[in-house]
Amino acid sequence: MSDKRPIGLLDSGVGGLTVVEEVIKKLPSEDIVFIGDEAHMPYGVRPASEIIKYTREMVEFLISQNVKAIIYACNTATARALPTLQKEFDIPMFGVIKSGAQSAVKDTKTKEIGVIATESTVNSNSYPETIQATDSKVQVRSIAAQHFVKLVEANAGDTQKAKDDIAQTLKPFKNTNIDTLILGCTHFPMLEKQIQAFVGDNVKLVDPGIETTNVAKQFLHDHNLENADSKKGEVELNTTANLDSFKLLAKDWLGSDITDINLVNIGD
Repeated sequence: MSDKRPIGLLDSGVGGLTVVEEVIKKLPSEDIVFIGDEAHMPYGVRPASEIIKYTREMVEFLISQNVKAIIYACNTATARALPTLQKEFDIPMFGVIKSGAQSAVKDTKTKEIGVIATESTVNSNSYPETIQATDSKVQVRSIAAQHFVKLVEANAGDTQKAKDDIAQTLKPFKNTNIDTLILGCTHFPMLEKQIQAFVGDNVKLVDPGIETTNVAKQFLHDHNLENADSKKGEVELNTTANLDSFKLLAKDWLGSDITDINLVNIGD
């Protein structure tokens, strides 16, 4: 059996491309359709009802592209919209929070985990709840690093201003026993080297997108949904706004051979 339908991925902006990169690596034969909702980005400061509405529109778009499963390459959409939309749609959906939380619990030796995420993800309390459901002895410290999203979207991660900003934001983690830090927004792996430089090599960074891709890969295998072709899968990227800057970041992150990049209108 071979299921040639693509895998769908969604995000509020370009951050989800960090998960697209992981899917290309782990599932090279699979076709991919990605949508980033640049028109309504950032999601992290929006009320839950809006996040659900915009995420629903992206899900409907991906279903119209005949995808076989959807990866929420967005922590905010996972925290705020996934529980509602899983009840509305039959298609298999994978969120980044559970996988990231379980991976961090496995990695920590000190039983202290840090989380950096958007305001909405931090306010949802999704990471502490999921971590403590896995191991109630683990302490969680969360920091809302909403403005990191802007640094990534502006491609400004390597500036001195960004490094100063990261140092200032993550200062509360210094002089704690945190040995594991969850990058609780898919934009943040694009700042991985700057974050690691500040927290030091003794702190393991956890990218939930990597773990989620592993979970999705196993699911496709277990349910005979894999594309058995050996040829390289095709990648189609869509954005709802900011096509030029999106293209620039996409090619920078995924390589210049990615050419199918489109501006789309979804919703009303």
